[in-house]
Amino acid sequence: MSNTLGCLVLHGFAGDIRDVMPLAKTLREAGYHVECPTLEGHGLGRRQLAKSTRHDWLRSADEAYKRLAMRADPIVVIGFSMGGLLAIHVAHRHPVRLLVTINSPYHYWEVRQALRNLRDDFSTHSRRYINGLVNIPLRSMLQFRRLLKETKPLLPDIRVPYVLLQSRRDDTVRPSSAEHLANSVAPEAGARIYWYDNSGHMLLHSPDRDDAIARILEAIREHGSA
Repeated sequence: MSNTLGCLVLHGFAGDIRDVMPLAKTLREAGYHVECPTLEGHGLGRRQLAKSTRHDWLRSADEAYKRLAMRADPIVVIGFSMGGLLAIHVAHRHPVRLLVTINSPYHYWEVRQALRNLRDDFSTHSRRYINGLVNIPLRSMLQFRRLLKETKPLLPDIRVPYVLLQSRRDDTVRPSSAEHLANSVAPEAGARIYWYDNSGHMLLHSPDRDDAIARILEAIREHGSA
């Protein structure tokens, strides 16, 4: 095992590593070891997603952490959307130096922003919302909801430095989720929220992407050698 810092980067619900690829690529270019797994059941279509459960997703995250721990120390865990919930579980179970969540839910479905999106560009957003409903099995959505419910009691035990990135125009996660998450962890975590005014849910593929990635790199430099 080297003394090079490792970054575990976790994608979101019903997504794949493309959700977080701009960040993972930048972290690798910065010289960090990066583990960016495809969660069990993801990236293979609706049928395979329906066969997987929250326990499979958590196992994917745990196994990725263990692979990374064999070649890196210390470890930072970063999660986008539902990946942030998994990152919280990893930080609860394993030693990590820093926790970062990006547009992660405490409450989900921001209906008012979705309606604003439909008003501004009905064709684009209606197609996206319909595709989401069609491609995500009800069974998988129920698994996601159970994961969210099971994550909240862990938050008071999170004491490692915690950085949250949240888009104000997020139509998938209520932006107020960031404040609830930050206020739920232990005071020692020193939770800090960075807000983005020009982006929706896919922050790492948005106009604010470069600034968001720079914030994460800054946090890693601040806490990675602590």
